[in-house]
Amino acid sequence: MPRTKEQYEQIRSEKRKIIKQVALKLFATKGYATTSINDIAQTAGISKGLMYNYFKSKEEVLQTIWDELTEEFVTMIDPNHDGEITPEESKNFIDKTFELLINRREEMKLYFQCSFQPDVIKFLEHKYLHRVAAQQKFIIGHFAGKLPVADKQHAYFSVHVFLKGLGMVITYAEHLYADEFLMNYKEFLKKIIYK
Repeated sequence: MPRTKEQYEQIRSEKRKIIKQVALKLFATKGYATTSINDIAQTAGISKGLMYNYFKSKEEVLQTIWDELTEEFVTMIDPNHDGEITPEESKNFIDKTFELLINRREEMKLYFQCSFQPDVIKFLEHKYLHRVAAQQKFIIGHFAGKLPVADKQHAYFSVHVFLKGLGMVITYAEHLYADEFLMNYKEFLKKIIYK
């Protein structure tokens, strides 16, 4: 029985998801520069030729991964994309960030490992730094505005470092901090920010 267009789209979507997961793991463990399109195809269990039906290059795979993650973060804090962050949206962002970091630790570990590789940073800067920078500025700027300091640059840097550090600690130190403690800390954090 022939497949419908919807079934083909479902299969394509599932294959692309598998390829992205495989690629992210290879980029993190083997390194972005030394991972080939053939490595991704073999690990994903498809031929190199078929791989090109889903992604034109490993650069497109990486860009798709980063686009989706950054879009997910922006949607978490500004779900209606109106460029404004209400107190409710801000609190929901904190809740969803903790859920993401706790429930998708493996994916976030790979994300952090990739994001500190010089060749990945160089690619991201070259391809779409302006978009990522605008999204980060939007999120970080919101929380930096809540700090009782006059120097906006220092406030921005402080929030950026705090969010990165918090994300890495939650992602990598599950053996040090129980999920229950982290959820309690999340509520403590919200009380400090929204006192």
